[in-house]
Amino acid sequence: MRNFKAYSPGNARRRGLASVLAMLFLVLFSTLAVGFYAATTLSAQVAKNERTLTTAQSAAESGMEFMRYQLGIITVPPGTPSNQLLTTVYGLLAANLNGTSNMGTDVVTMANDANGNPTIYVPGNTSHFISIDSNTAAKFQGTIAQSGDKLVVTVTGMGKDGTITRGVQLSYQKAARASAIFNYGVASKGKITTGGASYILGNPDPAMGSVLSTDMADSVPVAIGGKQVSGDISITNPSGSVSYSGASIGGTSDPTKIPQHIHIGVPAPTFPTVDSSVYTNAVTMSAYAGGKSLSNMYIPPNTNPSFAGNTTIQGVLWIQSPNVVSFNGNVTITGVIVVDNNTTFNATTNQINFGGSVRASGVQNLPNTAAYANLRSLTGAFLLAPGYAISFKGDFGSVAGSIIASQISMTGNATGTVQGSVIGVDNQPLTLNGSADITIASTGTSNYPAGVSFGSYYTPLPDTYVEIEP
Repeated sequence: MRNFKAYSPGNARRRGLASVLAMLFLVLFSTLAVGFYAATTLSAQVAKNERTLTTAQSAAESGMEFMRYQLGIITVPPGTPSNQLLTTVYGLLAANLNGTSNMGTDVVTMANDANGNPTIYVPGNTSHFISIDSNTAAKFQGTIAQSGDKLVVTVTGMGKDGTITRGVQLSYQKAARASAIFNYGVASKGKITTGGASYILGNPDPAMGSVLSTDMADSVPVAIGGKQVSGDISITNPSGSVSYSGASIGGTSDPTKIPQHIHIGVPAPTFPTVDSSVYTNAVTMSAYAGGKSLSNMYIPPNTNPSFAGNTTIQGVLWIQSPNVVSFNGNVTITGVIVVDNNTTFNATTNQINFGGSVRASGVQNLPNTAAYANLRSLTGAFLLAPGYAISFKGDFGSVAGSIIASQISMTGNATGTVQGSVIGVDNQPLTLNGSADITIASTGTSNYPAGVSFGSYYTPLPDTYVEIEP
């Protein structure tokens, strides 16, 4: 006989509740699964966007570094007027960038922006970019505008997604460029030749008696036929050579050791540009009308004076071009001799000749009076004459400053100490012959003569950095 359990409504209710709970958990887990999926998808999209933004920002920063490098290697000529500044920078950048692998077939251009302001575009096609990384597709484009005497550089960076860009902006100011040219005792763009019993000595450091020629046309840019060069000899022509016979070079006469003091293919330093107005504006000038006592005077063009002897020069002597000026006797100088700016070299019409003894002290030794007050601090130069042929034939004792000219000749018994460097700024010969002895007491690159510069480059102003909307 079967035993039957009595029916209980409670058991049915419990089975129904379990089903409901199961359905609730199923819905809950399904919702969570959808949520997790949505969150994961959203996180992936956010990560992708962040990566794209980071790539674009990195591209903009890298592009600014590229622009900083390019603005740092150009040399803006001294005296470039403000209204020609942007055009000059454009020409320099185009010369450096066009045809490079960075630019490809693109070029640097200059055109007005939407507001009509002249602007340099790198690259010139505003729909093109300079590639940084092919893997990330990072790329940038830049613009340069002028604000006063500063340049404002804006760089836009982009990644694979062409709809996401980042922009940075930075202002740049001009900075004076330095040069190693004053580390050499005698330097010239032309050939340097010594002969006879001539010496080039450094004092107190023999290394100051060094020689440099940047002549690329002559196969022998330096020919030493004299007795001694106390420092090293350098030439920039990588296929050139230095000739010497029986001379002491770099402190040795041993032919097996002399080659250690000859350097071939050295980088060419920047040669100086002279602005004589620094001196002529510092004093009140008067025209030369004769006599042997010259104080803050200018010699008008085509005067061609010849001074017989016992001539005294104080302050600034400004020789205007063209002129042939000859000092045939003794001359005592306390000050500086300068010529016109931007004078074209002419060995026939532009000459300064010293036939007798020369004694020259610096502007700091001028009387402390109103006539010389603004001049006394403009130290470092004795003779600044680009465009002129200069000759010394007599003893010039000690001259307190550098000698800079286009063509320089020291012959006869021209002997003395130059408290600076002797620099030929044109591709013209620089010669020492006879018993010409020159001692270099150079101050090196730590003390440039007043009025001498090497152009400018651009350096960033960190405080002006901003992120902008491209």
